[in-house]
Amino acid sequence: MKTKSMLKFSAALVILVGLAACQNTDRSGNAQLDSAPVGSDSLPRADSSDAPNDVTHMSKVDGDGAAFMDTAAVGGMMEVDLGKLALEKSSNAEVKKFAAQMVADHTKANTDLKAVAAKLEHLLPTTYPADVKTHMDEMKKLSGKAFDKHYMDMMVNDHVKTLDLFRSASSLRGDIKDFAARTLPALEKHHQMATQINASLK
Repeated sequence: MKTKSMLKFSAALVILVGLAACQNTDRSGNAQLDSAPVGSDSLPRADSSDAPNDVTHMSKVDGDGAAFMDTAAVGGMMEVDLGKLALEKSSNAEVKKFAAQMVADHTKANTDLKAVAAKLEHLLPTTYPADVKTHMDEMKKLSGKAFDKHYMDMMVNDHVKTLDLFRSASSLRGDIKDFAARTLPALEKHHQMATQINASLK
């Protein structure tokens, strides 16, 4: 395994999965993708201590590929679930439109990733790290403008990190690299939309 590449993906793991990038929650300890720690710029790792156990002995994926797929899987699930929550909680038509796009695009990407994982006989994570789950539960208590601002701030920050992760996947091979390349244009569009909508919120 290449040291340079592993460093890149370790950094990416520390960035993507946590919602923690939203700004109010204090998080310490473990930090870990399309999406960030509270009070810091790194995201909680999706069960980093158990990560090696998520790869079956039959897996045809090396460590870098497994790290990318696991992070992308958790981030993708999160984007769909938060998009659905935003459709419920938001009071802003543009935020709702964005959330609907997120649900549609990330559902498609998640299905694509599952097909790649099945082909490579790699087991993807299906649950959230505890701190991410707690943060999502806290978001359910917000509504109206408070929810909109929190959600869109997070979407801007998360997509910066997700874009870094998916661009780094250009160093991977085969189906995983192809999946990242197919998904990247939608992620770039999401980041652009999130930045514009967030700037319009007061």
